[in-house]
Amino acid sequence: MPERSHTVSFRPRARLVSVLGEHLISDPAVGLVELVKNAYDADASEVTVELSDLGDPEATSVIVTDNGTGMTLDDLVTKWLSPAMDHKESAKRRGARTAKGRLPIGEKGVGRFAVHHLGRRLRLITRAVDGDELTLDIDWDRFDQSEDYLDGLELSVHQRPPQLFTGDSTGTRLEVTLPRAPWTEKLVRKLHRTLKRLQSPVHEGETDFNVRLCCPEFPDLQDVSPTDILNQAHYEFRALIEPDGRCDFEYVCKHPVLSRRTRTGTETLSTEISVDGAFAECGPFWLNLYVWDRSSNFLQATGTSSRELNAHSGVSLFRDGLRVLPYGEPGDDWLFLDQERVQAPAERIGNNQVIGLVSVDQSSNLQLRDKTNREGLIENQAFQDLRTLLRAAIKLFVTHWRHDRPSKADRRVKSGTSSDLGTARALASEIEKTASNEIKVHRPETAPTHLQETPANDSAPEEKAVSQRQAVKELMDELASVSEAMDEERRRRDVLRQLAATGLAAERVVHEFGRQVGGAMAQMEQLERGPRTGQSTTEALNALGVALRTLRSEFRVLAPYETAGRADRMRTTSMLDAARLAVTLNQHALASSGVHASVTGQDFRARSRPAAVAQILDNLIHNASHWAAIGPSPERRVEVVLRPASSQIVVADSGPGVHPEMHDQLFDPFTTLKVEGTGLGLFISAQLADSLGCDLRLAYEDERPEGTSGAAMVLQFPIERDNGENGSR
Repeated sequence: MPERSHTVSFRPRARLVSVLGEHLISDPAVGLVELVKNAYDADASEVTVELSDLGDPEATSVIVTDNGTGMTLDDLVTKWLSPAMDHKESAKRRGARTAKGRLPIGEKGVGRFAVHHLGRRLRLITRAVDGDELTLDIDWDRFDQSEDYLDGLELSVHQRPPQLFTGDSTGTRLEVTLPRAPWTEKLVRKLHRTLKRLQSPVHEGETDFNVRLCCPEFPDLQDVSPTDILNQAHYEFRALIEPDGRCDFEYVCKHPVLSRRTRTGTETLSTEISVDGAFAECGPFWLNLYVWDRSSNFLQATGTSSRELNAHSGVSLFRDGLRVLPYGEPGDDWLFLDQERVQAPAERIGNNQVIGLVSVDQSSNLQLRDKTNREGLIENQAFQDLRTLLRAAIKLFVTHWRHDRPSKADRRVKSGTSSDLGTARALASEIEKTASNEIKVHRPETAPTHLQETPANDSAPEEKAVSQRQAVKELMDELASVSEAMDEERRRRDVLRQLAATGLAAERVVHEFGRQVGGAMAQMEQLERGPRTGQSTTEALNALGVALRTLRSEFRVLAPYETAGRADRMRTTSMLDAARLAVTLNQHALASSGVHASVTGQDFRARSRPAAVAQILDNLIHNASHWAAIGPSPERRVEVVLRPASSQIVVADSGPGVHPEMHDQLFDPFTTLKVEGTGLGLFISAQLADSLGCDLRLAYEDERPEGTSGAAMVLQFPIERDNGENGSR
């Protein structure tokens, strides 16, 4: 029999409407918001949502009325009754705007499924300019129960003289009855909150779009005008963020117990996006942050209601002034604020203390597209880039916030144990001297007669002196015990510092480890499946060899950390060896970023723990390579300079440098402008330096290597006079 072909096509069943309605719309509140957005796309300036007879499901009605352009018969048939019609998406691609200058918000053509989700009966009334009114009645039960094909269920559209939209008025009215779920108070409150937050309170574009909610059974929920709580914020941050990472910002501190201060500037946000001139796939956008300290007295001082703050908190995303759900909803941590705050509660802001407004212009962000279920945006590269830039901008805000807030973490304080014990011992010595002189000064001859008389119950001077000496001895013994305990605590802290540094280094290995192991496993599977001879086997073995050699090289990063968990003894160490080792450990990061590193100057030796010195320099060079890669200088470089005369090692880079506002908090824990940074690297390095008796700090201007413009860090060792034993000094 000869081969034949047949022409076939998809024919959806009528119940597809029911299936899609159930799965594309999560609840009635979301469905109503979709209908409101459709009114916006129809160029409406007003849309009213009416809920009535909520106590009786048989009588409950939901009505959405707008004064938009309405629909002609052709619009109704070819657009509204054609699911997935892409006329809105096509309009956006062409840049075609409405008479009011709007780009459509919708793009999937699924709004009619929101109507299905709301109730089992629908009456649609619409009128376009200079046209008759059209009415359409739909019994959705016919679609739910029928086995017919979708195009087999005919509907009737009636044309009549205007009765609802009379005169020159146009618009669309959707009357939904027989709700599929009861309208509880909780659901009405969710709708109220969603409509109240639907429009950005700071949107500077389209403003002639007003939403009204009419619900006589809950009169206190009818006001859906945007909140005015923003003026009560303790801190404000406004920024315009470009695809190349450039951030023009203004920060304002308005805390009730602090003097008002404002900072403005331009920063290049630290992200991988801006490396090698790469731009984000999202377009420019605006970020507004309004942040509160949630202490009750601070909230009261600005007249902020905790309940209202709870209702509006979170970081919301707005597109052309209208909100995209679910970003900013309770429990939605799309920027990982709460996740990071759990790790450092006092050093991060959480969703419950911030009202964030991310404003996106559709015309420059066409890659930010809705998911079909209208619950957020497709998480493509444009969305990932948007989130990365947002997280970097929020970290920029946090650096200023931590600097100003009344409850900011204490500045790095060096241990004062030795000096405190010395002071206590000196005080004890003074007490002993006083006791020894007690007999001499107890009855001075020049004292008045009434003071020379000793009460009968008073101890003899000699006995008092012995008693005081005994007290001094007990105090000295206790001080010695305390000193011993503090020495042990210091040793424990040193071990913990080394463990923390090891963890940071290990984190850098994990990514490459996973990638190489995955490739090696793939080659192993190929060898196991196929014949073990021929060219393919040779290639697989070569690939395995490359993966194993790469892993061996990567794990060299952890070599200086092998003493972690036990105290590394102090000994004379070559600083040149330590610097070269640190550069070698960062060879992969330097090469991948196109950064050249050099070690210059004369070697010198100092008493230290070799592992600790390597850890400090490793972290400094790793940081420097990151910032050199995104700095303004086309010549990416890191310089390590040894200075024997001043017992210094200087690590400098060609990056953007350290912002003056960061100088005082650079070594505080959790301070970072890296998107995925922990803010612990410099803190741990400074702690390690302190345990060596060294100082880690920013370089003074006259200490910077010549020709460098970025950050410069100094590891300062104690300066000791040459006693003839240190031949290299």
